[in-house]
Amino acid sequence: MFADAPRAGLIRRLAAMMYDWLILAALWMAAMALALALVALLNAVGLISLASYTDHADFITRHKIWFQLYSVVWFCWFYLYFWCRGGQTLGMRAWRLLLVQQNGQAVTLRQAILRAITALFGIGNLWLWLRFGKGLALQDQLSNTQVVVLTKEQSKLINLHKTAR
Repeated sequence: MFADAPRAGLIRRLAAMMYDWLILAALWMAAMALALALVALLNAVGLISLASYTDHADFITRHKIWFQLYSVVWFCWFYLYFWCRGGQTLGMRAWRLLLVQQNGQAVTLRQAILRAITALFGIGNLWLWLRFGKGLALQDQLSNTQVVVLTKEQSKLINLHKTAR
């Protein structure tokens, strides 16, 4: 059904990414709140001591590698969940984009992971300019996926990814 749909261009992809980054900023704030709550809980039960730290945030700042890894896990979860569950992040839904395999089938978890790794924080989309007219970003080519533009009627459907299966 989606194998012959038109592929998304760079501008539309970047617009969807901007929407997603706003959502990720809010998600990151929630992740920080959870991390601070965890530090407070661990301090309350005596598993850690905050005596040599200014406050809870100072503890996280001094152990920032763990929080950075924790943040990456949250961000990856966001993309993998939405790509595998419905083929669209919230930004993609707003811009009527759908992620499918190049044959039009739903994306697998393996493909979504490979796509997330090879996207290089969105820089892989610049590949669209290098291979103009093909409509595939670097992460699309390496993961055998494509981002297609939906019609207004298709975008009104609740779960398009199930129709791709």
